[in-house]
Amino acid sequence: MHKLVMRFLTSIEGKYFTLSVDDIKTDGDGAPTITEAEVNTLMDLVVSKNIFLSTSSDLIGKKDAKVVTTDTSSFEVA
Repeated sequence: MHKLVMRFLTSIEGKYFTLSVDDIKTDGDGAPTITEAEVNTLMDLVVSKNIFLSTSSDLIGKKDAKVVTTDTSSFEVA
């Protein structure tokens, strides 16, 4: 599974707001296909629309973003 994790700057120095999007788009082989340009556009939109309420105040800019990939292994238990 792949998810996009974005961190935003807030108006309180040293405080960040994190937004995660699960199950981002993938290609036929299961590799994430989201582009840097798409992430930047999304983050700019989130900041400009100011639609999320953060306990750390308003979102004022972009900090960083990354795609996180997790693997799951199941075990048979008796």
